[in-house]
Amino acid sequence: MSEFNQAIEAAKRRQRRMLLWLSLGFIVVACIVFATLIASRATPIQVLPEAISTEAKLSTNSGIALLLDHHLYSLSDTAEVEASAPGYQTTTQLISQSGFGKLTQITLQPLPAEVVLKTGLEDNKTRWYINDKLTTVANTFEQSFENGDYTIKASHPFYEPVTRQYSLAPAQKIEETLNLTPVMGELSLSSTSAQADVSIDGKAQGQTPLTLSLPGGPHQLDITKPGFETVTDSVEINQTSTQINRQYRLQAERAKIHLTALPEGGTLTVNGIDTPLQNVIKVDANQNNVLTYKKPGYFSQSKRVNLKQGETSELQFNLEKEMGKVVIESTPQANVTINNKSVGQTPLSLTLDALPQTIDFSLDGYRAETRTITPTAKSTSSVSVNLLTEKQARLQEAPRSYNTRAGGEMMLFTPNDTIIMGAERSEPGQRANEFIRKVTINRPFYAGVHEVTNAAYAQFDKSHKGDPNLPATSVTWLDAVRYANWLSQLEGLTVVYNINGNQVTQINDQADGYRLLTEAEWEWLARKAGRPVQTLFVWGNDKTILPKAVNIADESAKGSVTHYVPRYNDGYAGMAPVMSMNRELSGLFDLGGNVSEWTHDNYSLTVPKPGLVYTQTLDKTAGDEHVVKGANWRSGTLSELRASYRDGASQGRDDLGFRLGRYVYGGH
Repeated sequence: MSEFNQAIEAAKRRQRRMLLWLSLGFIVVACIVFATLIASRATPIQVLPEAISTEAKLSTNSGIALLLDHHLYSLSDTAEVEASAPGYQTTTQLISQSGFGKLTQITLQPLPAEVVLKTGLEDNKTRWYINDKLTTVANTFEQSFENGDYTIKASHPFYEPVTRQYSLAPAQKIEETLNLTPVMGELSLSSTSAQADVSIDGKAQGQTPLTLSLPGGPHQLDITKPGFETVTDSVEINQTSTQINRQYRLQAERAKIHLTALPEGGTLTVNGIDTPLQNVIKVDANQNNVLTYKKPGYFSQSKRVNLKQGETSELQFNLEKEMGKVVIESTPQANVTINNKSVGQTPLSLTLDALPQTIDFSLDGYRAETRTITPTAKSTSSVSVNLLTEKQARLQEAPRSYNTRAGGEMMLFTPNDTIIMGAERSEPGQRANEFIRKVTINRPFYAGVHEVTNAAYAQFDKSHKGDPNLPATSVTWLDAVRYANWLSQLEGLTVVYNINGNQVTQINDQADGYRLLTEAEWEWLARKAGRPVQTLFVWGNDKTILPKAVNIADESAKGSVTHYVPRYNDGYAGMAPVMSMNRELSGLFDLGGNVSEWTHDNYSLTVPKPGLVYTQTLDKTAGDEHVVKGANWRSGTLSELRASYRDGASQGRDDLGFRLGRYVYGGH
């Protein structure tokens, strides 16, 4: 090799040695740094409870870390450590940077112990107690326990109780079959006729009197002796009943009857005593026995038998169907169904089974009626009904008075009357708009006992204010009928007024909902309801006002109104709470005063046709003004106080309120 090549090789060897020393130096330095870092971040870990700390195992689930001798060495910001031990639940714990170098305790929870105890019995009557507390009733006991000491007791009514005491460790499993010892009892038997054979559970045991031991449980006894009825009984030996005494009164042997009874489903009596219907029945021997078989819809049968002791006989009953004549009538003639089967129209004469018959009467426009009758062959049965029209029935069912959902009381009126509205020109105080008009009123209706109050109206219009007991005033006619519609809807009634925007577009005169009183209804209530003859004023015909009759402009209003009534004082200078005055002849309050009232009718000055008798209907004409009736707390003239007084208005006033009405039923 040339000197040049030798020089190159020598240079390479020096370079390799230098790289080797540099690498070794780097590794040594890195190890020193790593060891220093590890040592400075060592975290001691203690597993609790202390009894398992030495046998507990630790491992890391995440992070760059090492576990040595229950110390954690981590290069990561966090490390997750898992701890486990036999009989305990495995637990993981996350250790963060703030916890490095500090003692970390991991507490393991013990696994539950399992106890399974069996009795080998087929029934589920064993009661299991844990520390004297009843836990379950079953033939097998299965329970999980925390570690500790327990007393478990098995108690079966037919066996002696068995108790076990256990000191349970975590995850311990115990399975055991308990050998239960039967309870032993003593049974003493005797009979009025001695030397009767005794059989217990099908095995002969001897003759009475007899005393023997029996194991716990139910036992069937049969006591037999020739010439006497067999006695069958049952006894039970258990923990609370180990001494049983029985004395049997043996009855002379009876006779047997093989019984056939048709039709099936009837009832049997023997000597007047109800007896279960069986194929074979027993009766007392050597005496007369009366057997009676009966069933609804059939003639009953009775038979007399007298049998010897031990004799067997046969007896048959075959009942004959019973029918009865029924006459069915109705007014008016109606369709009839019996037990949901159509049979024609009244009058009817039918022969029916002597069973309960449901008879239904129906006719269009009338309320259906139902009657139930049981015909009999002894006499003719009659069924007669008077059908009511649906409206008559509704009226009959209607309450005499009731309270609305808003709180006002409504009173029922059933007029069949004619009233002369208005006033003759010769009547003092008469006004030109009080036209004489004869109107027939015969449709039942309800009227408010008093005007609608602020309290009631505020439920509809939340912005309305005022004393709750005062009449609601400053309400327009449209607002009043809106309130009527609202209350109708609240009570599930058909609304009267169809309102579009600020206009009534249609009036339903067949609706049963709330509305304003018609002018004719109002005047009939004020002048004729509860009276033998029509009157001039609400309180009668006398111009002298009775005390507390009406709230009008009295002495207290002098100086604040244009006119007032002298020598009269109702106790209120302005509006009064509703029903503050006396009840009027109609039974209502305040028609004659307090506040004037909107009515349903459009205000018209059309003169009625002379001699024509009008029938009361709901006015359907449209207009800006509506009829106002009745005096108010500002009224002080004779003209205003008369019940025929009428006016027209288009706006609400502070002395103008309203009263509700409604028909009892819809339709004309």
